[in-house]
Amino acid sequence: MKVTLDLDVLVVEGKLTPEEAERLATLGRRSTGMLAFNLLVGFGVLAVAAGVLALVPAAATAIAIGLVVAAVGLIVDRTAADDWGLLAQICIIVGALIAAGGALTEGAFGAPAFLAVALVYGITAVLAGSNLLAALAILAVSGAVGAQAGYLGAATYGVMIPDSSLAIVVMLVLGGALLGLSRLVAASAAVLARVGAATAMIVANFGFWVGSLWGDEIDLGGAQPYAVPEMAFIIAWAVVLLVVAILAARAGARWTLNCAAIFGAIHLYTQWFERLDATPEMVLAAGLVALGLALGLAWVNRRLVG
Repeated sequence: MKVTLDLDVLVVEGKLTPEEAERLATLGRRSTGMLAFNLLVGFGVLAVAAGVLALVPAAATAIAIGLVVAAVGLIVDRTAADDWGLLAQICIIVGALIAAGGALTEGAFGAPAFLAVALVYGITAVLAGSNLLAALAILAVSGAVGAQAGYLGAATYGVMIPDSSLAIVVMLVLGGALLGLSRLVAASAAVLARVGAATAMIVANFGFWVGSLWGDEIDLGGAQPYAVPEMAFIIAWAVVLLVVAILAARAGARWTLNCAAIFGAIHLYTQWFERLDATPEMVLAAGLVALGLALGLAWVNRRLVG
């Protein structure tokens, strides 16, 4: 357990003697030194791996290097003292990312490659107890159904989900399954499952967002794809957000409630400015609505804390 203390204040208040404060400060300096050493070694591992990849730019090389680096991290995590925990996590995450990049390249960024990467991320997340890898596993699944994000230049970022309906269904089912699983497993694994469920919820909301703007076409194998209009996504998104917010408020799930409220505001503003002109009156009204939503959310959060 990490504890942050202001030793000077505690000495002035008489809660610590100068000798006790000096002993704690010495221990803190040792911990800080190990942290710096871990970071330096971790960056060294990353630089070596990147250098080898630059010299031998092949997918198979990336997979091999990534697996070796991740395996070293897992061994350090299992056998070394707690002081080496940060180095172990760096090696595990960097190795998993390098191996995943190689696997996706080898698999031509197809759905099977994304699913294989998601499986590896999920297994490694459980072995290493990594919330980041648990979230990346869900993002890899989203990649299998076509979700993409990227930097387009000139400080412009983009999100593309060409099959919004499929992405929404997959993410909602996966998120619900992970939430159910979190109630059946040990506490450490339950945290990973909830992180995965939260990530799935975010991706599903982005799917609704894209669908509410451009609709979707579902290929059922016929000559003509089935068109899903924007209004269907608009209504379904509002209903899902409302149900999730109510259930979260009843369960005291603050993160889920806040997430639903944030995407609810995004939904409101998106449709407001997409369907109506952004006149000064509309902007004023939008600001008043935002203040009302903020006050309501703050009130609900206070009730949950109390």
